[in-house]
Amino acid sequence: MKCYSKILAFLFIILFMIPVTILNVSAQSNQESSAEISILPVGQIPLVQPNKQATINLSYLDSFGMNWTKLQNFLGDTGFRKIASFILTRIIWPIIHPAWKPLLGYTSVILKAEVLGNPNGWVASISPNTIGQSTDGTRAALTLKVFVTNAAVDNLVTVRVSATRYAKDGSLYGTSNFDIPVRSAKLNHLQIIPDQNSKEVAPDSIVQFTVSITNQGYFVDVFAVKTNSTDSLNAVLSESSFVLQPGATEQVTLWVATPETFFDPGTAHTINISAYSLKYPQTVFVGGVTVVTRGFYVSPLTAFIIGIVIIIILFVYFVFFYLRARRERNVYGKPEKPWKLPEEQQHLRELKRENNEAYEQERLMMEDEYKSAMLYYKDYRQSLKAKPTEPTPEKKEKPKKPLPTLFKKSEKPPKVEEKKVEAIVPAEDKTKEKALAKIQREQAKQLKKKKE
Repeated sequence: MKCYSKILAFLFIILFMIPVTILNVSAQSNQESSAEISILPVGQIPLVQPNKQATINLSYLDSFGMNWTKLQNFLGDTGFRKIASFILTRIIWPIIHPAWKPLLGYTSVILKAEVLGNPNGWVASISPNTIGQSTDGTRAALTLKVFVTNAAVDNLVTVRVSATRYAKDGSLYGTSNFDIPVRSAKLNHLQIIPDQNSKEVAPDSIVQFTVSITNQGYFVDVFAVKTNSTDSLNAVLSESSFVLQPGATEQVTLWVATPETFFDPGTAHTINISAYSLKYPQTVFVGGVTVVTRGFYVSPLTAFIIGIVIIIILFVYFVFFYLRARRERNVYGKPEKPWKLPEEQQHLRELKRENNEAYEQERLMMEDEYKSAMLYYKDYRQSLKAKPTEPTPEKKEKPKKPLPTLFKKSEKPPKVEEKKVEAIVPAEDKTKEKALAKIQREQAKQLKKKKE
């Protein structure tokens, strides 16, 4: 009888007391939503060197409160005891208490690393990122890898490692977060920003840019700056080196001289601005501007030569036309404007002072006389250009053969008619006479108009 009572008591403990422990673990997880995991750094956290990956060792410890490895074989791990443990934990308990089913087995933990605050320039990752079979007392070695670039804004950041536990059936159990402060070593970084990225100017001109250089590093440093271009442009900076505090900005003036080109349809020239720390010269920061040249350019020497050539051409032109006009007056008798003759100008001035109406009539008469003289002169020059017509030679008739004397009639000597021979007048005199007659007719018409 005593033996049976002991067996019943043992079964009561197995069926009810141990599941109560599981129930307490489940209730606690639902209240706190924690993964019940501990992640701590091993040793001292090192400084992160710029552009170099740093490794931080972490230790993983599962504090779930229920060790499934021991629980699934709590009756024993051999023979009948192992079979009884399997039936009890895998069949009986899930039927009696369905809510415990997700906890009756190993859980999985997903690990993730992220940078809090301003993550620009910082990258963090953790490996391994998954613990496949985790239960109470599970330990693992983790590696946190951190990388920082020269573009990082902050030198002190917090890396958060999140551990999320998932139950046997894949449902979320809880998440635990662990914050690890990380600091970078001394970091030098420059930002080069011109006031304008491009400008358009004429050839052989000077253009100016203002370039802002900002120290975005975490320490005071001495920086050097220089320029280089893709072609033969000349670029000069107002400063070649300077000291900058962290976050300070230096204004540098850049002058660019464009090349001499007579005509440029539009050429883009690139000027690169390179800056680097004298302490870390291997890291070079680059900015740039573009200058577009378009238009015409005439150098002073070319303009001087062209001016001399134009003056010579104008001088030859005026001398030629002066000699031509003089020749036309002296040789061909080209008339001059009478109101421009010195004696006539004096006469007109006196006449204008005395009688303005008479002055106007006199001036009109001079203009009419000048027009008539020019008509005569033009006809005369036209006649000189025309070629004289040569008389066509008369055809000589062949002499007729004499008739025989038998058929010859008595012929009277023919009467010779005397032809009047007119005097031959040269063609030039004829044209002159015609022009004079025309001028006289024009003058007569003008006199009639004035009388009327």
